[in-house]
Amino acid sequence: MSTKFSEIDALFHPRSVAMVGITTSNPNHWTRGFLEGYLKFEFSSRGKLYLVNPKGGTVEGMPVYKSIQDIPGTVDFIIGLVPSRVSPQLIEDAAAKGARFAQFCTAGFSETGEEEDIHTEIALLETARRNNVRIIGPNCLGAYCPEAQMSFSELFPRESGSVGFVSQSGGNTNYLIRQAALRGVRFSKAISMGNACDLNECDFLEYLADDPKTEIIAMYLEGIKDGATFRRSLQYAAARKPVVLLKGGTGAAGARAVMGHTASLAGSHDIWTSLCRQEGIILVNNLDEMADVLVTLTMLTPPNGRRVLLFGGGGGSSVIVADTFEKRGLLVPQIPEQVIRELRGFSQAAGNFFNNPIDYSQSMGPSNVRRALDVLESWGGFDFIVNFVVPTQSISAQRFSYSPFSFDHITKPVAVVIQACLEPAESDKIYTYLTHYADRGYPVYLSFDSAAHALDLVLTHYERHAVQNRTPGVPAEQGA
Repeated sequence: MSTKFSEIDALFHPRSVAMVGITTSNPNHWTRGFLEGYLKFEFSSRGKLYLVNPKGGTVEGMPVYKSIQDIPGTVDFIIGLVPSRVSPQLIEDAAAKGARFAQFCTAGFSETGEEEDIHTEIALLETARRNNVRIIGPNCLGAYCPEAQMSFSELFPRESGSVGFVSQSGGNTNYLIRQAALRGVRFSKAISMGNACDLNECDFLEYLADDPKTEIIAMYLEGIKDGATFRRSLQYAAARKPVVLLKGGTGAAGARAVMGHTASLAGSHDIWTSLCRQEGIILVNNLDEMADVLVTLTMLTPPNGRRVLLFGGGGGSSVIVADTFEKRGLLVPQIPEQVIRELRGFSQAAGNFFNNPIDYSQSMGPSNVRRALDVLESWGGFDFIVNFVVPTQSISAQRFSYSPFSFDHITKPVAVVIQACLEPAESDKIYTYLTHYADRGYPVYLSFDSAAHALDLVLTHYERHAVQNRTPGVPAEQGA
C-alpha cells in the first residue's frame, strides 16, 4: 500500500480523539450529536476520547478540559466544533499535541462567498500545511468507520460492511447510510468532506479503491477541485471496483445551491455524464436510486443475464410489473405450455395465472409455492426471480411470513419488491415485510420501477465489464 493509503487509513483508525468546542450547558445542542455517536459506538473501549471547552466541567460523566494543552498525552484526531475564525489557532494547538488530522464541522468558510470567510479557509489550510496536519472539511460531519467504533451519528449501524461512501454533504450522508442500512446494506467507511479544502474527493476515492475492506464505492459530489486528477482517480477506482456516483447541481438552480453549500463549481451535466459513461461509472439521479443500486450490488448474486421470472400476486400488479421491467430493458420470457400445465396442478383457484408473470393466490400455501418454484427452476429459462408483494388489508404478517422461506432453496438469485403504502396501518406491515426479507439477505425494493431501474443499471455495469475482461478472440457466450 502507498504512503497516502497509510495516511488516510490512520484517519479512519485514530487512537485518540478530542472534541473541541462541545457545549457543556445544552444537552440538545448540535455539538452533542458527535459525542452521542462516539458513546453509542463505545469508542472509549478501544481509544481515548477527550472533551474540550474553556468552561470546563463534566459532560456525560466525562471531564471537560479547558484547553487542548490540558489533555494528558497526545491526540491523533481533532473534531473542531468551534467558530470558523478560531480554526487556524486550533490547528496550532492541535499540532502541539501531536495531532495528525483535524475535522472542522462548522460553516462560515469559503462556501459563504464572503471575502473574509474565504481568507479564513485559506489561513486554515496554510496553517495546517505548515504544521503537517491534514484537514477534513471544513463545513462537514466527518468520518464514520464502524470497525474503528467512530461515528458522528448514534443512528448508524454498528456492523461493518463492504460499501465506502464519499460525500460533500453531511445531510446526504446521513440519509443514504440510514436508508440503505434499513435494507441490509452496511458500510466500511464513509466521509462527509464538505468544502474539502485539503483532503478531497480524489484522495478518498483512491483510498477506497485500495482499501481491502471496501468492495463498492459510492460518491455524492457537487464539484471537483481538479478535473484531470479526478479523471485519473476515477479511472483507477473504476478499474478495481464498482463506482456509483450521484452528481449534485446538474441544473441552473442546483448549481447556484452548490456554490452556496460547499463553494464548488458544479460543471456541465453533459460533461459529467460523458465522463461516467466512458469510465464505466454507475450514474444515478438521486439518493434513493443510489440506495437501490447499493442494495443490488451488495445483496443480489450477479445474475447470468437479463431474463427475469416475475412471481407474485395481483392481476393488475402483474400487468404493471411486466410492462415496467420490459420498459427498463429486462427480458420477461414466456413459460412453455408443458411447464404451465404442471404449475396448474398445484392450484385450481380462480384468478391464478401461470405464465410470466406468475400471479398466484395465497390459497396455494407454502408447500405448493415451493413445489411450483422447483418446477420453474428445473425449466431454468430465466436468470433471476423477482417476488412482488402488494400488501392488502386481507394479508397479515403471519399469513405472509412463509414467503421468504419459500425461496431459500432456490439457486437462482432472488429479489423482492414490496409496494409501499403510506397508510399508518399498512406502513408497519410493510416495514415488517421489508426487514423479514432483508434480514434473510434478500435485496428489497419499494416500487416496481425502482427495482427494474436498479437492476438495469447494475446488469449494464456487469455486461460492460464482462466485455472489457473477455479474452481477445473468445466470443461472448450467447444468452438463451
